[in-house]
Amino acid sequence: MQEQVESEAKEDEETYDKFKCWNTVAKEKAVKEAEAATRELKDRVEVLLAKSERLKQEVENAEDERAKNENALDTATLLRRQQNQEYLSDRERLEGDLSGVEKAKAAFSNEEGAAFLQARGSSAKPLLQQLMARHTDKLSSDDRETLQSFLQRGDGVDGVVGVLTGLKDDFSQELTQLETDEATSVKQYEELAAAKSAEIKAGTKQIEAKKEERAATNEERAMKKQEIKDTAGVLGSDLSFVGEVKKQCAEMDAEWDERQKTRGEEAEAISKSIEILDADEAHANFEKTFATSFLQESAVNTRAERAAEVLATAGRRDPRMAALATQMKLDKFVKVKKAMDDMVFALQKEQEDEVTQKDYCVEEFRENKLKTEGKTRLKDTLVAKENAIDIETPKTEQETYESEVAEMQKQLKLAGQNREKENTQFQKVITEQRETQRLLKEALVVLGKFYNKESLIQVHAEAGPETPGGFEDYKSNGKSFGVMTMLQTLIEDSAAMEKEAIRAEKSAQKAYEGFAADTTDSVAKKEAAIASKKAEKAKLKKTLTQTRKARKGAEKSLDSLAQTKAELRESCDFLLANFDARQAAREDEMDSATGRKL
Repeated sequence: MQEQVESEAKEDEETYDKFKCWNTVAKEKAVKEAEAATRELKDRVEVLLAKSERLKQEVENAEDERAKNENALDTATLLRRQQNQEYLSDRERLEGDLSGVEKAKAAFSNEEGAAFLQARGSSAKPLLQQLMARHTDKLSSDDRETLQSFLQRGDGVDGVVGVLTGLKDDFSQELTQLETDEATSVKQYEELAAAKSAEIKAGTKQIEAKKEERAATNEERAMKKQEIKDTAGVLGSDLSFVGEVKKQCAEMDAEWDERQKTRGEEAEAISKSIEILDADEAHANFEKTFATSFLQESAVNTRAERAAEVLATAGRRDPRMAALATQMKLDKFVKVKKAMDDMVFALQKEQEDEVTQKDYCVEEFRENKLKTEGKTRLKDTLVAKENAIDIETPKTEQETYESEVAEMQKQLKLAGQNREKENTQFQKVITEQRETQRLLKEALVVLGKFYNKESLIQVHAEAGPETPGGFEDYKSNGKSFGVMTMLQTLIEDSAAMEKEAIRAEKSAQKAYEGFAADTTDSVAKKEAAIASKKAEKAKLKKTLTQTRKARKGAEKSLDSLAQTKAELRESCDFLLANFDARQAAREDEMDSATGRKL
């Protein structure tokens, strides 16, 4: 019994020490950890607030910088348009001036001399007057005097041509410089536009990243604030629990004291009893009655002749003189005189005819030459014009536009198909999420009915280990609040997914409609360009056909002139080459015939 009392005393002491350790270590440690966690959470909330404000300012600065870049790009684009309009206006003016100078020079090249110009009221005069009126600043006093002299008196044509040439050079140089300046402006604009576009793109990317970072920061901050709130709830529970425990401790202490006192008294009584039972007399009596012992054990675990001779001699050159010589020998001058007269007449006639023939040949050769030169110039001009007609470029451009239109239509079709698929998927997601929400809500309602009926929905804060001893009261499932909270969170997440799907669908539809509108506008512009290229190509083909026909007509005229020249050479070359010799020979024959007749 003494051992049992000592064992019970030891159990009381262990129970007291365990209760005291549980009270002073477990809960005070939980309170200190909760207070430390609250301080850390508050410090983190302050850091996150500062970070959120910094990111907010950085986003505003980045948006301001992006707006400046967009304004700079818009200003540069407006300036480029103004520069291009000025360039087109100046180019049109210079090309008009060059055309005016060319027309004036052409008028001088087509009209012969100042007297002719004045007689006809030269077409060059109005052009010169216009040029003087428009370009006084480009004419020196000598140039103006030269032009005024021509306009008033019709003299100094060469000087006028010189002035026109000078103006042409000036206009050409100015046009060249204008083209150079335009190219430079275009290049500078393109470089600026590329740089600003890149900055805008980078700025937009940075803004989006910072907004995302700020959203994450704000989300974390909200979570930390909730943790502080939750921790405060737990801390409050712990503090309340500690208060209750302290009360129990006081009672435990009192009970401990009382039990110690009682056990002391009991031990004393047992001790005395042992003395009595340990006496020799008692041993002798117990040996006779008891012989018993008891043991217990336990354990746990991703890109005339002379005349005849003379005539005969002359006959060597002319068959008619030879015939006359023979006749003189036979007729003895009966008919000689008449025959000689006839011969001389014939020679004179031949002489005259030959002169006429010569003149004809010379004139025909001259005319043939002039016509050939004219037709050759015409042919060369037509060949150059024919070569300059470029049908391939508008054809290639038309094909390029057609290809681009086909590609845009293809992309528009694909975009439409993709949009349809996206919408189908969207409808599916919406249906699924709404069904999910319906089911979850049904489950939530069912659970709610039960737990509300039992009035057993509890908000728990961890209270630490359970106080030792006694039976626990029966409770409904303590996890019901967590399950219902989880179901409510799933319903909210599903609703958020539905809301995000609707937002994404509207954004995708808006993007598709923008793409479709831009593509339709681009296709319309490309088709207008295609129609323009077809008209340009048709006009060029017509011009090319007319030019080829005119060129072939010029070539046919040149072939005809070449044939005429060949025929002239066949009938005229011998005459022209021997004309003087033949004329002298006939004069000798006529002199010989006349001398012998006398």
